[in-house]
Amino acid sequence: MTQTLSNKTALITGGTSGIGYAAAEAMLAEGARVIITGQNGDRVREAAARLGANVIGLVAPSQDASALTRLADDVRARFGGLDILFANAGVTWPAPLGQIDADQAAQQLAINVTGPLLTVQALRPVLNTGASVFFTTSNLDRLGMPGMAVYSASKAALRSVARTLAAELKDAGIRVNTIAPGPVETPIYSKLGMSEAELNEMASGVVANVPLGRFGKPEEIAGAAVFLASDASSFMLGEEITIDGGWSTL
Repeated sequence: MTQTLSNKTALITGGTSGIGYAAAEAMLAEGARVIITGQNGDRVREAAARLGANVIGLVAPSQDASALTRLADDVRARFGGLDILFANAGVTWPAPLGQIDADQAAQQLAINVTGPLLTVQALRPVLNTGASVFFTTSNLDRLGMPGMAVYSASKAALRSVARTLAAELKDAGIRVNTIAPGPVETPIYSKLGMSEAELNEMASGVVANVPLGRFGKPEEIAGAAVFLASDASSFMLGEEITIDGGWSTL
């Protein structure tokens, strides 16, 4: 069977775990050369080693403009250009009204909105004609969930960014779209600073909203990433693929 991403070069931010890592595995299986980025050098190197051949791991915090410029220079030197950019890196720090910390809110917006936007801006000069760019948003960019005001707002803003960039880049032959996962089993939940009992309670409350009755798996989101990366999605522009077990539609 012909591999759908043969001779394509992909860059995935936040590629050391979860959805980003699963997308890297899936794109490699389809013949792509893959660059993964992250903020922690040890995690980046370990993830790249696990993924094996045809993978390069680079440290590049997505909200650091100078690091992104160096990343673009590195991509140009190694590969000449990019065919796929999956701006996936993001964080979630839940807080109900009355407990929202201003600095933490600003940091969450910087990572989830400014970071992906600056990533595309920095890498625009190395995006090949016909390149596919896509972001990880969330089904919460249009649903209301208590405690998620800042996160949901950040993903709604990123959805808006994607529409604008789709309009700006279409004449260059570059497509921009988004993937909106629902609850997915990723390490992001272990970084919330919650006890196991609190995490279990939160998970039970989330699953109660999902018609399929479970969290998704990173591999189930990675399939959509491969689709958007491939020529099979060539008639998609400024669109969002929602994968949330039916939460936002049933």
